[in-house]
Amino acid sequence: MCAVETVFDPYLIPHTRVLKNKSNIDDQIELDKYENDAVLTRCSILYENLPHAEGTVKQLQWIHHYLFQDVYDWAGQIRTIDMTKGGGEPFHPLEYMGVGIRYCEQTLKNDNLLQGLSIDEFISKLSVNYNNFNVLHPFREGNGRTQRVFWDIVARDAGYHFDWGLITQRVNDKASIRAKDANDTKLLEDMFRIITKPLNVELLAQQQFAHLVEEEYEYAPNVASILQDKDYVAYKTRYGIA
Repeated sequence: MCAVETVFDPYLIPHTRVLKNKSNIDDQIELDKYENDAVLTRCSILYENLPHAEGTVKQLQWIHHYLFQDVYDWAGQIRTIDMTKGGGEPFHPLEYMGVGIRYCEQTLKNDNLLQGLSIDEFISKLSVNYNNFNVLHPFREGNGRTQRVFWDIVARDAGYHFDWGLITQRVNDKASIRAKDANDTKLLEDMFRIITKPLNVELLAQQQFAHLVEEEYEYAPNVASILQDKDYVAYKTRYGIA
């Protein structure tokens, strides 16, 4: 288990667990509301003219900056600390971020950005790539919402779209944690099987971007962490680092 909480986190307002922000809000509930409103406003504008899929972390950074530019000075920037969530397995080590980025991009490129696939093939390969980018977790906060837009773009260019409103954030997080911690994408496949539709099939619940932002439930935030030797060994094995 990774050590957490005692690690210095430069993103936080001193003596709080609240992220530094452009409005100098030091109350977590107020910041959540401000962040949600700002991101939803930016998102609604972005969806009016989505770019074509590039399948790169650079595009992921562009999306993150666009969504969070009103909230955080570091919007769009790669995190500068190691992190975990809720005491689970750590996200990608900062030391190997470059390797992880190349791995994620190359895997998605090798899969032709998921284009030209049957829906079953699309779901299978999407689940693997979705997990790769989630493990990478390049930002201090806002990874989930940024990935939502990123994969909506990839799916659209591949001939599909997602009915996100058919699932809850709890379902998404449970599937993502299972894939990250156990390298088991079955729950992700089950989730995407529910929400993935061909573009010519009308969505039942629509995009519902807010649906996975505002739902109230027991949520474990990202926290700074100290990686142990076993964590480095695991990632060296994953990427074939000598």
